[in-house]
Amino acid sequence: MGLVILLGALVATNVLIYWLVVCRTLYKRGARFPTGLLFWRFFHELRIYREICRARGSPLTIYFITFILTWFNLLLALGTALRALWEQTHSLR
Repeated sequence: MGLVILLGALVATNVLIYWLVVCRTLYKRGARFPTGLLFWRFFHELRIYREICRARGSPLTIYFITFILTWFNLLLALGTALRALWEQTHSLR
C-alpha cells in the first residue's frame, strides 16, 4: 500500500511540474492544444522543451528533474505491478 501511495504522490508531482512549467513554455512558443494531455508524446515534448531552454540559455534543471522523475515513476509502477502480481499468485491462504 505504501508503494501505491508513493507512486500516486510522485505521479501527481510529475504531472504538476510538467503542466505548470513545460506545457506553459511550449504553449508560449506556439504549441497546439493536445500538448500535455497525450502521455505517449511526453518524451517528445520534453525534448522540444530542452531545445527551447538551450536556445534561450536557460538552465536545464527542470528538464532533468522531470525526465528523471518520469523514468522513476515508470519503473516504480512496473515494480509495484509486479509485486502485486507476485502477491496474487503466491498467496499463503
